[in-house]
Amino acid sequence: MNQRCKMLCYISQPRLGPNRQCTVIETDIDPKQIGQVLLDKVLNKLGILEVDYFGLQYKGPKNEDLWLNLRNRVCDHEIHRSHYVYRFSLRVKFFVAPHLVQQESTRELFYTQVKDEMSKGLISLTEPECDKSKLATIVALITQADCGDQTGNEYQRTVYAQILKEICPSYEPDTSILENVHTLHSNLRGMSTGSARYRMLKEVSTLSSYGVEQHKAMNSQGEEVLFRVGPDGIMLTEGRANIVKMLPYTQIRLATHNEKVVRIELINDAGETEKEECFKLISSRAAVALYRCITEMHSFYRCDTICSDVQSQYCRDFRGTFVSIFNENSDLGKRYIFDIQRTRQEAYDYVRRQLYASPEASPAHCGYNVPVFQFDDHELGTLEKTDVTGSNMNLERDVKLLKERIEGLQDALLCCICMDKIVCVVLCPCGHMTCEECSKCIENCPQCRAGVERFQKVFQDFGFHRRKEQQIV
Repeated sequence: MNQRCKMLCYISQPRLGPNRQCTVIETDIDPKQIGQVLLDKVLNKLGILEVDYFGLQYKGPKNEDLWLNLRNRVCDHEIHRSHYVYRFSLRVKFFVAPHLVQQESTRELFYTQVKDEMSKGLISLTEPECDKSKLATIVALITQADCGDQTGNEYQRTVYAQILKEICPSYEPDTSILENVHTLHSNLRGMSTGSARYRMLKEVSTLSSYGVEQHKAMNSQGEEVLFRVGPDGIMLTEGRANIVKMLPYTQIRLATHNEKVVRIELINDAGETEKEECFKLISSRAAVALYRCITEMHSFYRCDTICSDVQSQYCRDFRGTFVSIFNENSDLGKRYIFDIQRTRQEAYDYVRRQLYASPEASPAHCGYNVPVFQFDDHELGTLEKTDVTGSNMNLERDVKLLKERIEGLQDALLCCICMDKIVCVVLCPCGHMTCEECSKCIENCPQCRAGVERFQKVFQDFGFHRRKEQQIV
């Protein structure tokens, strides 16, 4: 590899465990290529199409957490590197409701990062935001997703305490909450890993700190201010008294930045400018990051489409500014401020169309990346010829493969809205299916967005009743 034109990139993913180890993806890129090329390479390796939810983070010179601008060249960023190596972190930039996540691989990254943010205190699991009952439910679902069904081993309670300490280090576990987790976990017997992850994300998504990005600044009085920028607006926590103030996006008239300062103009109920608040950050890069965060969060969650003012906003370096004096249409030295391409609804529809057109996708649940598995003759022959007295490793591998395929089949038969009940209603004319309860609440198909002209009830025997009868006997 020519080191002058290629740079090695290490992209880490958060992983939780006793040693807090992370998975690292290695790839190479021409530094003069835009950041989107690097992100696409990483997500292609993971089989993820939902690119609009993700971004690449790196550390600035003052240890700031900065997002790589995907529309600018990688070499235009001040990224610390050594021996021709870039280091990034693959992170979820925009969290959406779990039922809007269409691929299991995407849901896995959401699940992993949510656990990581809980362990760092970025998602609060303490009262009053999260009561003990919800905390016990979250711990039980994580245990089911990571460890499977409950066992009779006494070590199981130690696992509950470890997971509780992992996601909420400040909480001191007591006997009552561990007993509650034990009871809840026993009720989850038979639930697949994918369903447990989905339900855990569903529980966490109701917390106010879900999908929130944090920035530290100083107000005009010199007091420390913590910005929490989320889907609904900005939550400010000021001073040692922890005074919390909520600024919904409808109250913000304008946000600008200049060097290290970010200014926010607020309006009153009459639509008139009420006041302007100024906040100073640790560096100009951190100020741009906060300015980007506010604008992109508002555009992604609150707008129908990305407006041209956001897409076209840019600045120039010194060389580009000099050339623009003679040719204002020159692209030399142009650096875009924002890299957001689609809103939440546009991102969902874009991926839905891609999955719907994919030949590998299941007709009913193409968006959930869970194909209806079929064993071919070779696989059936392999399973039939397995010698029980032979290698235990081969037997365990075949059993694990069969279990994963059965879980995939069961998940494919679940309603794509509630992910709880079996599909039994066909949406006409598109042909997708939901459960009976969810069909009463929709007018458009949740998968292809087509209008529903009528609902057709179907009666399918998937063998679940027979299995239950056999268990009773």
